[in-house]
Amino acid sequence: MSDELTLTGDLSEIHLPVLLMSLYREKETGVLRVEDGPFLKTLYIRDGNVVFATSSDPDERLGECLLRRGVITVAQYLESARRIAPGRRQGEILVDMGAITPDDLVEGVSQQLYDIIFSLLPSGSGAYSLRLEPFSTEEMITISIPLPVLLFRGMERVTRWSRILPSVGEPETRLRRVAALPSFYQALELTPDQEHVLTLCGDGITISALLDASYLNPFETYRVLWIGVTLGLVEREGSPGQGDAGASWNPERVIEHYNDLFAYAHHALGPHAEAAGREALEIVRPAYPALAEGQEELASYGRMDVDRLLAAQRAIAEAQRPAVLQAFLDEVLYAMAFVAEQRLESSASAAFRSYIQAHGTPS
Repeated sequence: MSDELTLTGDLSEIHLPVLLMSLYREKETGVLRVEDGPFLKTLYIRDGNVVFATSSDPDERLGECLLRRGVITVAQYLESARRIAPGRRQGEILVDMGAITPDDLVEGVSQQLYDIIFSLLPSGSGAYSLRLEPFSTEEMITISIPLPVLLFRGMERVTRWSRILPSVGEPETRLRRVAALPSFYQALELTPDQEHVLTLCGDGITISALLDASYLNPFETYRVLWIGVTLGLVEREGSPGQGDAGASWNPERVIEHYNDLFAYAHHALGPHAEAAGREALEIVRPAYPALAEGQEELASYGRMDVDRLLAAQRAIAEAQRPAVLQAFLDEVLYAMAFVAEQRLESSASAAFRSYIQAHGTPS
């Protein structure tokens, strides 16, 4: 895209989160106007991030936002509204009245931006125009929130299945986490269950298998995947730029892939998990004594000690390390499946083995 360019379209053709992420990646600057029913909402974007927003919806004005959050009283709201005049904004008036502090004003503007963005995310239609050019911020209280963080917080509130399924795919779709997560990933502050879903995508997995392994319910799992696909954390297998996953062997990545499967096994085995972990290690110990040594965390927490495994494999000839390490991890996994067959009901055991067979070996 270039400066001083106006683009028009409809959000039925490109959903707002996708459009905004495109602007974020290109570090564009401009003004995006979106029709949301009878209201016009405007997002001011600088270097790819939304720094200010306005809305013609009277319920999304700053005074109403402050009132909803209990920052000001009804009397303060009404008095400040009466004093509004050309060149005199309600937020500034509230500060002059002593009803709020300058910090409260900045926080209020931030929350107002959230409200406007969040109101637009569920919509699947609405005309928009995007003017790519610099704009003056002289009369604005601009904020600095990374766009992916803003979108994440809004998208995890969306409950419209009709928005989510087409963006993610049917259950037979295979997804893979991108090789290099973007720098904003840690700022998202995912819950452990959300992070688990994305981790399961690591080396490629069908959505149906992922739904079985996720600790979240199916809808919430799909929503996490929708967020992951939109923000560029997850991609469909075969997407351009994915690269050759087998081009270089990464032992840490392989171990973490299996640790996610061990965590699934630990969860599925429930009260039998600790005994199953111990039994699995004893089954494989004669063939892999060095690798099995010190791996008690498998029984306690459903994961291998990565550092111990990396240290133990140094005694193996370098050319043989990939095959030996993966064979060991596979043996442990299938040993746990064997224990599951003995301890779980037949239907639960069959589901367990089916999942392990489908995802035990990284692709």
